[in-house]
Amino acid sequence: MPLSKKRGSSPEEVHEEWTEPKPKKARVSKKAAAKDIGTCSMNKKEIGDEVKSCLAIEKYSISSSRINLTMDTTFFRSFFVSNPALTKPIDVQPASFDDETAVVVAEIGNAAAGELLGVSKVKGGNRMMTTHLRSMCVVFYPKDQKCRLWLTV
Repeated sequence: MPLSKKRGSSPEEVHEEWTEPKPKKARVSKKAAAKDIGTCSMNKKEIGDEVKSCLAIEKYSISSSRINLTMDTTFFRSFFVSNPALTKPIDVQPASFDDETAVVVAEIGNAAAGELLGVSKVKGGNRMMTTHLRSMCVVFYPKDQKCRLWLTV
């Protein structure tokens, strides 16, 4: 027989104490706030996973060094230009661009890529050898809403 078994309340006690539940306050979720950053074919985790897979060393294959994405100008600005995770801003050419600009190029080093994607995503390899991302070149085509990430190990 359990020692801590509690007795249920009687129906009379329940009806006497019943009141209307208070309405809950509406909270703004992080997902609702994140909708203003634009659209991209991959999220931050998926981009990081693709970069890490490019750094993997396989026995009989060569890893790709290019990642193709589709994104709009708003996402490019929020992720690469004005990202609060960056301690030092990324050099973007041209400095001012819009949806009608032909090409926008951003050069990102190892430290900045680690701040953007996470430090575990910029190193890879196998049990014999570790590879580190040396640089990443982001080529963005605002008119076509396409982006290519070129990686150097």
